[in-house]
Amino acid sequence: MLDYLRTNLHSFVNQYQAVMWRLRECSLNDEQLAAAIGVSSGVIRNRRNKPQSWKQGDIDRLASYFSMSTTASQQLTTTLGELSQQVATLPSAERRRIERALHMKATQLSEYNLSGWTIQYLLRMHQSLSRT
Repeated sequence: MLDYLRTNLHSFVNQYQAVMWRLRECSLNDEQLAAAIGVSSGVIRNRRNKPQSWKQGDIDRLASYFSMSTTASQQLTTTLGELSQQVATLPSAERRRIERALHMKATQLSEYNLSGWTIQYLLRMHQSLSRT
C-alpha cells in the first residue's frame, strides 16, 4: 500500500516540478494566468511567491493549460482516496504505523481528500516515505 503511494507521489512530484518550470518560463502575467486556470490573480501572486502553497487541482489545471499530462495527479488522487478508505478500516496499531510513516493522521488524509491537497503536504509525505 505505501510502496504504491510512494511511486505515485514520486511521479506527481516530477509532474509538479515540470509544471513549476513551465510556469517560470510562461510569459503570461498573473491576471492572464488566473483567467486561464480559474482562480484570482491574487491567488496566483501568492502562490508564485510560495510555490508549496499551490493546490493539487491547480497543478492539474496548469498542466492542462501547458498541454502536459495530468496522469500522475489523477493516479495520486485515486491512490490517496483508496488509502484513506483502507486506513479507516485498519486496526489501531496498524493505522498508527501508517500515520507515523506518512507524518499525517488518518483524519487529515480524509479531510485533504475532500478539500484538496496543498503541495506542501504532498511534498512532506513524499519526503517521509522516501526515508523509509
